[in-house]
Amino acid sequence: MEAVILRIPISDIIINPGRRGIRPEQVKKLADSIAVVGLLNPITLDQADTLIAGLHRLEAAKLLGWTEIECTVSGVEGLEAELAEIDENVVRTDLSTVAGSDLLLRRKEIYEQLHPETRQGKRNRQTVKNEETSLLTAKPFSQDTAEKLGVSRRTVEKKIKIAKDLSPDARKVVEDHAIGTEAAFHLARLPQEQQAEAASLLASGVISSMKGYRTSTTESSTEAPPFQLGGKCFATIQESVQDLKNM
Repeated sequence: MEAVILRIPISDIIINPGRRGIRPEQVKKLADSIAVVGLLNPITLDQADTLIAGLHRLEAAKLLGWTEIECTVSGVEGLEAELAEIDENVVRTDLSTVAGSDLLLRRKEIYEQLHPETRQGKRNRQTVKNEETSLLTAKPFSQDTAEKLGVSRRTVEKKIKIAKDLSPDARKVVEDHAIGTEAAFHLARLPQEQQAEAASLLASGVISSMKGYRTSTTESSTEAPPFQLGGKCFATIQESVQDLKNM
């Protein structure tokens, strides 16, 4: 079914739970623009009037007191609609390392359900032949995602590693201290029992990179100096890790 453009009552539009929260400053900026030039790009809904793309535009319309809004009603449903919604959210630059990685992992799950031939173990860009034609399968997930985001395939692969392998305690430290993708990736490569300790050292500034962690773990010391994390002072790294678990 082809997409159509309709005016839909705002009260009828469904917003799925779990979407990223709105940014009030962006909503206000959009509302000011729409008040002058109108809504240049309709929001996108699926066949059930569930929002796929355009949350900030929708909130701007509400701020202006609109009761209806122009919508592109897409023919995509189910997993394809969820994939489109993820693509709308994942391009935002304010996603944290963990949140962005989790979205990409969900995108991978959906993409591989829609294109099972791209799963690991299948030959990428495989040629499928029948009696009359030869068809190429879908692009590998990392390639498709990298092209949509304008990043390298390696960056996509690192984020998937973070989402899959970072321990809960390490994830909390990464989130609370805004640790970036590269450091989080190297954390995720460690055994899970070491990740929280290494993340604590990074967050406290005791080490400046994961190379520093590898160096410190090979050095012997009879008595480790105290250090601070989150305004608290700990005698040992292990104490800081236990404190994180208790939070």
